Amino acid sequence: AWVAERAGKEQKVEHTVGVLRQFLVEPFVPHPQDTEYYININSVREGDWILFTHEGGVDVGDVDAKAEKILIPVDLTQYPSNEEIAATLLKKVPEGVHNVLVDFITRLYAVYVDCQFTYLEIN
Repeated sequence: AWVAERAGKEQKVEHTVGVLRQFLVEPFVPHPQDTEYYININSVREGDWILFTHEGGVDVGDVDAKAEKILIPVDLTQYPSNEEIAATLLKKVPEGVHNVLVDFITRLYAVYVDCQFTYLEIN
């Protein structure tokens, strides 16, 4: 019903107005709140910022204030090691999931670069 009410009709989100034609709907998978994470990658003149917080979900709040951050320089020969990524971004995440999350972050960043994104956010 929610999609049907909005599909093909003009919608306003903040200052942007447009017609919604495509929707991505995912099934809800019950899970503990402490397994929700948030990641944001955004481009700046100096490189790309990766922001990560162990508090994801719909009430993620002020990400800039609580996220751990790492700057990936334009010169990718200076790309941080897996250990540096874990030590910088995953301070508040159980060590048992560090390897999986570092692998995910590294692969996500590769897609970000390959597709020439300037902003990506997953909550």
